[in-house]
Amino acid sequence: MDKTDRSTGLRTQIISHVVGRIMSGEWKPGDRIPSEGALTEMFGVSRMTAHHALRELAGRGFVVRRSGSGTYVAEPSAYVSEYRHLDVLEEIATRGGHHRAEVIHREMRSATPEEARAFEIDANGSLFHALVLHLEDEVPLELEDRLIAPRFLPDAMEIDLTCQTLFSRLMLVRPHREGSEVLRAVSGSPSETKLLRVDTGTPVLEVVRRTWSTEGIVTIARILRAGTAAQLVGRIKTVSGQ
Repeated sequence: MDKTDRSTGLRTQIISHVVGRIMSGEWKPGDRIPSEGALTEMFGVSRMTAHHALRELAGRGFVVRRSGSGTYVAEPSAYVSEYRHLDVLEEIATRGGHHRAEVIHREMRSATPEEARAFEIDANGSLFHALVLHLEDEVPLELEDRLIAPRFLPDAMEIDLTCQTLFSRLMLVRPHREGSEVLRAVSGSPSETKLLRVDTGTPVLEVVRRTWSTEGIVTIARILRAGTAAQLVGRIKTVSGQ
């Protein structure tokens, strides 16, 4: 074993020792743990090896290091779940499937009072509204019910929605946006479950996505998925700065 491998092995021993005490509850959040000097003596390692072990533990969120005070077991960090928003065309392509879109209807119409409030526009303002069924290999995958403020996508009525999605078009013209998202299980309406080809009353996953820019609300989309298509795959990460 060369010097580098030995150093790595010793660093791993220190990390395992500290993590084991934390996970067992022996060392609790806020408890001070052995210093670099103490770990150096305990494991017969160099001060640098102990330093690197503690730095890695801090980077992984197990401990916090306070200058002039010592190293302490970290408080549990807040975390978020994140997943990538794929265009449905791209999602289907990654599986090697064939996408087809059925435009159930689309129109430029007056906003309802509730929609006007949501988009923060005048009561007599207009909105673009589209209802599109996305199919994968001729099986319904997603029902997209979308509203768009026309000033952000003035050519909305001319877009060929059988070969381009509203999501991808918006990302081209308004890529730098913020948003919010609400997910819940709902019972779709009879017309919605018929389009998705599921029995009335079958729970479906509803995703209500609202996006905005500095100029105002851009779009509000209600996405419905059912069956095995009703899943989100992502990763969990701690919130930086916690």
